[in-house]
Amino acid sequence: MNRAATRHLSAAAVAALLLLGAATLSAAPGDGVTGSRHDFSAHQPNGEICIFCHTPHNAKTRTLLWNHTLSSSAFRWNVARTTGGTDFAQFSGDTYGGPTAKCLSCHDGTVAVGDYGYLTASGQPPAWDYKIPSSSAYSVGPAGDLKGTHPVSMPYPFMNQASTYNGVTTGAHVALDEWLADPTAAGIPLYTDFGTAPRQAAPQVGRTGIECTSCHDPHNQAVSDVYFLRGSLSSEDPDYICAKCHEK
Repeated sequence: MNRAATRHLSAAAVAALLLLGAATLSAAPGDGVTGSRHDFSAHQPNGEICIFCHTPHNAKTRTLLWNHTLSSSAFRWNVARTTGGTDFAQFSGDTYGGPTAKCLSCHDGTVAVGDYGYLTASGQPPAWDYKIPSSSAYSVGPAGDLKGTHPVSMPYPFMNQASTYNGVTTGAHVALDEWLADPTAAGIPLYTDFGTAPRQAAPQVGRTGIECTSCHDPHNQAVSDVYFLRGSLSSEDPDYICAKCHEK
């Protein structure tokens, strides 16, 4: 099928294409973006891969040279705080500066995957309006509802000390020794809240947090299992993803 014909696939056909899994997309975990579930180049006029998220010029935001429209959803959990007393974060997808907002700009289902900005000087508009439906396994936080989802944009007790991150402070009843002091040694990026500056993968005691990209690598590089995970889903595996942060 030529590129022009591919651009005119119906939303239903595109959804079916995404759900075919390995039969359609052959990139193994860790093999990079090309051929992975984040390779949408077949739906882009020039066959570009990066443009759905990043652009070198005229980006929507300076951070990550982000080129995709951000969700305006107000993200929240259906409970107020964790069992340790840490308040769950609340944030708006179009104003929060952490990488989680970038992930949710596709995965909450309110913004089309093809809703990106600058392409060329001609300003050719996107041609693909597929949105991830709330029924999809790849839908996270549909329309802002993050219930049942691992906390993100939340403080992490780096070096077993309480942190304040994204306006949330580690709860008074958290057992600090139940977290690995430094999960970055196991390949888990942590982020530092600099206040007005973007979050960065440079953890500092007292102001460190986790984002979606702590567990997932959207570029399919530092990945060892499905869903772009930085570890294994099997608890029998020494690379078990949960055990990279949780000491249980």
